[in-house]
Amino acid sequence: MDDKVIALRGQRRPPPPASDFWFAQVDLRLGRIESIIARLAWQVWIVVCGCAGLLVIEIVKAITGAIS
Repeated sequence: MDDKVIALRGQRRPPPPASDFWFAQVDLRLGRIESIIARLAWQVWIVVCGCAGLLVIEIVKAITGAIS
């Protein structure tokens, strides 16, 4: 098996030359995904708050209509 990180003599193998480019691409894509998730979370909160506001308005209408 040649998949050891540390050789038997205790010396570390150098990282592969393409790892920096690979991790940069992964970080870029993860950053984009995180921004999309953050935007989606804000949109969900806006919808929830809007629905809660409409519910409060309907409750107030029902209470004032029942009193009158």
